Amino acid sequence: MKRRRYTLKPGTRVIIVLAILVYFSFTFIKQEFIIQDQYAKMDSLNAEIAQVEGQNDDLKRQISYSKSQKYIEKMAREKLGWVKEGEIVFIEDKK
Repeated sequence: MKRRRYTLKPGTRVIIVLAILVYFSFTFIKQEFIIQDQYAKMDSLNAEIAQVEGQNDDLKRQISYSKSQKYIEKMAREKLGWVKEGEIVFIEDKK
């Protein structure tokens, strides 16, 4: 028994090839848009990371300053009214 071979008309082959090309073109374009969107998200996240790292550095500086003698003395003067020996304190009349 001989196998039957299917043949396509030349116009049908062209349509199938064009359909495949259109499908891959749309898929490629869609992926390009997705990639561009991901790059934009990545750029915004990198900017946010840089901002948070800057805030983190500021907080570290504040922590190290709060442990210094200069800061402790400043807070004792402002909050507790600490006065060094021989200093004169002037009190304002609040009216």
